[in-house]
Order: sequence, then structure tokens, then C-alpha cells
Amino acid sequence: MADMRVLPLPDQDSEHYWAALANGRLEVQQCRECSRWTWPARPICSNCQSENLAWRRVSGLGEVHSWVRTHNVYAPAFASLVPYITVLVRLEEQDDILIPGRFLSDVEPHQGMRVRAVPERLTDELGELNWVMDPSQPVAPASA
Repeated sequence: MADMRVLPLPDQDSEHYWAALANGRLEVQQCRECSRWTWPARPICSNCQSENLAWRRVSGLGEVHSWVRTHNVYAPAFASLVPYITVLVRLEEQDDILIPGRFLSDVEPHQGMRVRAVPERLTDELGELNWVMDPSQPVAPASA
């Protein structure tokens, strides 16, 4: 059976993001006027509405804000992945930048878990973002 991976459909605002992932980099737009990061990709800064945005590489570090484990096969292309976990990660660079990706670690994610980005090449022009637990992170969440 042929590989049936689902590929992203970039638009003019996001094609740089997907290409950067294909080349092993996590890049996010940053405003040249106010220095705020903007996510998701768009033609204007989400803070000051400037059109003067630049793509910049980020550290790829952050913490899990939320997650969901998918148990059902909603599309044939995902059958071999089920069950899988999608995490929403708060980037270290700015606390209101939340970027989703698949979680590839063997431990259960928890809110506040430190993670790092692992871009994966799908094609020459397209990549996807995965997250793994930061090796310096304790496995269990801290008790309240």
C-alpha cells in the first residue's frame, strides 16, 4: 500500500514556515517595528499591525500548554499513527505564541512539560513539526 501521508497546503503567508521545517528549522515571523512574534503566519503584525515582518529562527524550546490524544481513525492517512498525541506548545520566546505539533516522546505529556521542536521533512518544500520531551525535564509533573 502506498504512503498516504497528509501534506499541509501552504498559502502565501505560511509557505516559508513549511519550507523552513523541511530544512530542519522552526521559524516564526517577528515584527521589525515592535519586535513581537506573530503566529500563525499573516501579512501584518498581530501587535502593531505593521507590514514589516521577518522570518526568524526560534530556539525550538517551550512548554506544553495543552494536549489531546486521538484514538479514532478520522482519515485513512492517519490510521498507522493512531493513537497519537497532539500538543499545543507555548514558545520560550513569547508566552502568547502557541504552536501545535505531534508529540513523539514515550511519556505522557503534562501542562508545563519542557519540550523541544523536531522538524521533519515530508518533501523538499514541506515539513511538519513534532515535539519531544526536553531531556533535562523530569518525567513526572510537579505536585501541587
